[in-house]
Amino acid sequence: MSDIITQGSTQLLDALREAKRPAYVCTIASSETAAIEGLSIAGASAEMRRYTPPADMECLFYGHARSIPGIAATPDGIPSPVIITMASLGLTKLPVFVVDAGCEVPPQTPYFRVGDRPADSILSGRSVPNAAELYERGWHLGEQLARVTDYLLLAESVPAGTTTALAVMLALGLDAHGKVSSTMIGGANELKRRTVESAFQAANIQPGALSTDPIKAMELVGDPMQPVVAGMALAASRQVPVMLAGGTQMAAVAAVIAALRAADGTGAASASDLPGAGTTEGADRLCIGTTRWILDDTTADLLDLARQVGEMPVYAADLDFGKARYPGMHPYEAGLVKEGVGAGGSAICALSYGGVSKAVLLERIEGVYADTVLPMLEGNVA
Repeated sequence: MSDIITQGSTQLLDALREAKRPAYVCTIASSETAAIEGLSIAGASAEMRRYTPPADMECLFYGHARSIPGIAATPDGIPSPVIITMASLGLTKLPVFVVDAGCEVPPQTPYFRVGDRPADSILSGRSVPNAAELYERGWHLGEQLARVTDYLLLAESVPAGTTTALAVMLALGLDAHGKVSSTMIGGANELKRRTVESAFQAANIQPGALSTDPIKAMELVGDPMQPVVAGMALAASRQVPVMLAGGTQMAAVAAVIAALRAADGTGAASASDLPGAGTTEGADRLCIGTTRWILDDTTADLLDLARQVGEMPVYAADLDFGKARYPGMHPYEAGLVKEGVGAGGSAICALSYGGVSKAVLLERIEGVYADTVLPMLEGNVA
């Protein structure tokens, strides 16, 4: 399909087009890492970033946020990629499931609650002390979800999640510096590098030190989304295809999954004793779905990260906002925002399973923008 960029086998893309009952699942979480100045603009301020994950989910259910006025946006007013997800899910009518892995502000929607606390900053050296428990809960939830769907799209909304992704991938031994993307132009790679170095000092670890213990890596320098989605993906992929719907944050999840699959009982107990560890069952049912903007990001390299975790197929929705009706959408083409809330994966679903054209999808996104963002700009949101 010309509207979808493919890297690797197209088998799982074909499976999505032929699916009978795909489902969208978004895992949300908060992390004190997002309060570090300059790491994230997934929200107009550090205070507002507390509300970005619940607001994104509320938009999917109600067409607008309830935790905040209107919709989550950057400090410059560029809307959350949830506008893409809203349009795509509106066209495909996929069921929406929300998983709270540890939000500071819970969403005003129906949701599965698998975590009871936000993450501490990775600068603490122990950001997710309940990572093993989160993984196991994610595993059992993934088992159940696989029984009610034939294709799962697993998305996320976690401000500063690319920094925790970088930290976890480095702890696992990946060559990840300068390869994670960001809501910002330029990726804040130098700040991320310094932040992760400080986190490693606090945790008393070196890059690659936890290559056989991904649970410990997430416990020390990760965020709550990672173990939950890794558990869901590992369990569900034994039965159905699973798309990790996101950018380089999902590369970190893929790295965790690869490390767990490689567990042979001789490594760390926290890894080898968990369900799904040491088995390759379902490895050919996992892929990453993202947006063209992530692949075009010259300050990141998702494709190389995907190769490092086992030649995982990567698909990207070839979206183009350059000629969008509303100027507020144009900054996506300059490298701002790019991905989140499963925007790329849900758009791929609309273009394949939904059978719509890129032009139709763009028109629907413009409609969502007009309904949600324009009232904010005009001061008509209570």
